[in-house]
Amino acid sequence: MHKQDFETLESEAAEAVAALGRAAYERRVAVTVKSINCLLTNVPARPGVYWIETSMPSERLQEAIGATTGKARRTRKMPPKGVKLILQEGDDAYIAYSGTEGNLQSRLAQHLFNRGNAQTIKLGCAVDLAPYSEYSWQVYYTVIDQAVLRYAVEAWWRQEVGWPVFCLR
Repeated sequence: MHKQDFETLESEAAEAVAALGRAAYERRVAVTVKSINCLLTNVPARPGVYWIETSMPSERLQEAIGATTGKARRTRKMPPKGVKLILQEGDDAYIAYSGTEGNLQSRLAQHLFNRGNAQTIKLGCAVDLAPYSEYSWQVYYTVIDQAVLRYAVEAWWRQEVGWPVFCLR
């Protein structure tokens, strides 16, 4: 393949990923989460990308996760080059975490209800218990079957919108 052909293909692929990323974010489904039943009845056990939004201040969330899991929860202090961190503004809700997974329902249960193995990297919240329950929790998701496209959308979103402080990589 000639250099010019490669550059054209690269440009077209970048445009396609951006279009898919915008479409995935625009058509995301919102679910307010107050109990595990909210996830089990409203989030499919399908592959996709997800975003976790809360009004819980990040410092308080970090402390609460440490108390819930027994492990210190680190946050990202500096974003990757050319990307901004998503920070809470006042008492507004903010995206604390985003990701991609083969089973959205299971993965969100790990994050929001501390399910799964203790070694699993997750938020490790218990949003149906205090202090988490004092704040709003919402998840957004878009089903995307192909893993490579999920990862592309996740990377595009973080590059274009910002990097959630609880996402270390």
